[in-house]
Amino acid sequence: MSDDDILRSTVDELFFNFRSALLAMIPFADRAMISYRDHDMHRSWEQLAECLFDVFVRNPIEADRSRNNAELRLARYDIDQDDYSRSSWIALDNEPGNYVAVVRFMSRNVPFDTVQVVDVDHATLNAKLARVVPWQDAKFVFFRRFKNAPAEVVRRIEAVE
Repeated sequence: MSDDDILRSTVDELFFNFRSALLAMIPFADRAMISYRDHDMHRSWEQLAECLFDVFVRNPIEADRSRNNAELRLARYDIDQDDYSRSSWIALDNEPGNYVAVVRFMSRNVPFDTVQVVDVDHATLNAKLARVVPWQDAKFVFFRRFKNAPAEVVRRIEAVE
């Protein structure tokens, strides 16, 4: 295996690439009348966003050479979960000590300038109230959870093809 087969990246960079891909799709979606706007989002945009999330975030994380078979699957993008007990998730790095799961990008003033997150209860792993964080203030990590083992915060991955 050569170095060309390994993607070395921070989780923050993966999320930056994902957001960049979403932004790049807007002109094409507009021409196809597929709205990305929060108040009238088209189902096809939701499918496209999830596909881009899988390509730019989920797949590299799942190909990380430090991945363990006991790892709980990464929560889906743009899906409101009541319970995170069976999931790993993308988290905010700026709030150490808090369990904060990223749910979706939102658009306030410009496309995807805001990140919707949900606080996760430490004891029950139930979702609490959702809130929004400005994109420019957000730093992302992977909160890797396991069956019957302590969770770990992952900032860097080495994805092997």
